Amino acid sequence: MKSLLIIDDDTYVCNQLKKHLERKGFSVVVALTANGGLKRIQSDHIDFVLCDYRLPDADGHELFERIKRITPNLPVVFMTAYSDIPTAVRMIRAGARDYVTKPLVPEEVYKLVTKNIDRKIFSSPGLFMEDFISGESPVMKNLMKQLAIVAPTDISVLIEGETGSGKEYIARAIHYHSERSAKPFMALDCGSMPGELANSELFGHVKGAFTGAVKNKKGCFEQAHGGTLFLDEIGNLSHDNQMKLLRTLQEQKVVPLGDNKPVEVDVRIVTATNEDLRLAVERGAFREDLYHRINGFKMVLPPLRERRDDILVFAEHFLKQANLSFSKNVRGFDDDVRKTFLEYGWPGNIRELQNIVRRCVLLTEGDLVTKSSLPDEIIKPPSAKSRLSIKSRLLSEALSLKQGVMIAERQIIENRLKAHAYNKSKTAKSLQIDRKTLYNKMREHNIRRH
Repeated sequence: MKSLLIIDDDTYVCNQLKKHLERKGFSVVVALTANGGLKRIQSDHIDFVLCDYRLPDADGHELFERIKRITPNLPVVFMTAYSDIPTAVRMIRAGARDYVTKPLVPEEVYKLVTKNIDRKIFSSPGLFMEDFISGESPVMKNLMKQLAIVAPTDISVLIEGETGSGKEYIARAIHYHSERSAKPFMALDCGSMPGELANSELFGHVKGAFTGAVKNKKGCFEQAHGGTLFLDEIGNLSHDNQMKLLRTLQEQKVVPLGDNKPVEVDVRIVTATNEDLRLAVERGAFREDLYHRINGFKMVLPPLRERRDDILVFAEHFLKQANLSFSKNVRGFDDDVRKTFLEYGWPGNIRELQNIVRRCVLLTEGDLVTKSSLPDEIIKPPSAKSRLSIKSRLLSEALSLKQGVMIAERQIIENRLKAHAYNKSKTAKSLQIDRKTLYNKMREHNIRRH
């Protein structure tokens, strides 16, 4: 019988969840304070923790750090108010399993517990969390051998791979199989933030450093102290932030924005990019000295279309996850769907496959997923030959002005994406639009990487 610990000073919430989860077959103990919860973890065998973020004697971040010092891999899910969701997301980045918002629905909490309680951080003799699978293709087996060698070291790792190919999962696997696994894992998407915000997120700031800085804030380096910091799309950092990042890596110190007092940090760096940074160095878009600093060991994660042996392995895995999420029991895919999956190009890689499988499971009413639940772009993907140039389309068709503008807009976006090696942030910047608008335009015109 699995043992759950609920830490919450609201006795009504504790009693409600305790009764529901005990009816589901769990052994449940309750603590009304952070200190009470820590004593339970030290004295009892606990398999899972449900914890309120705001407690009378500690906040969630402080409590989570203390829990990890006692049992580093104990699954923790935070219960929080809707307004505290950004804080809960930061806790997940630090290693918490998930969060759930109040008011709580006991059955939803039960599903969340069931989903997370048996997830393993390690699997013998492998290295990976349950929600990451390496696949069966020779190229991925070779990559896993590389990971097994580099993970226990402190070497900086650069992961190259297309968007959606699983770079963050590789980074997490490196962290969880390192000597730093008991310390925080922090992830930051450098492609989604302007320069000043990236500066603050990386290095922190002090109160009054800029408009809106109403209190001191620790950056990702300080939050990841002793652990691993994963910087995704590092090629999108501004030159100023590249220089500050290089100095930080060299000196192992950060200076928060608006302050002049350096803070010592001990962090392993894992970075990722969807472009060839060597070309960015040649163009002068990325500092050569920083490139050599982060490229202690390079891992190239191939796109899904180059590892066909993995497609159905991933699909079956995502099917099980979707069944759990939607409380369904779809057994598998019929032969037509399996054939379609193997023939499709998967421009969105593993992330696209996961979304498609979830959609299929949600729509499937029988035992097997059939082609009727697949979206049109999977069944009939547009071929390159079917896309005519602007000039030929304008000459061959009687187009309205609106249609002509749409065709021209699509062509401009496609050309600019190719020019920037499909780097969305740089493409959006060159088009003088934000990333969200670019994504909407790509979806509107059905533009995919080919």
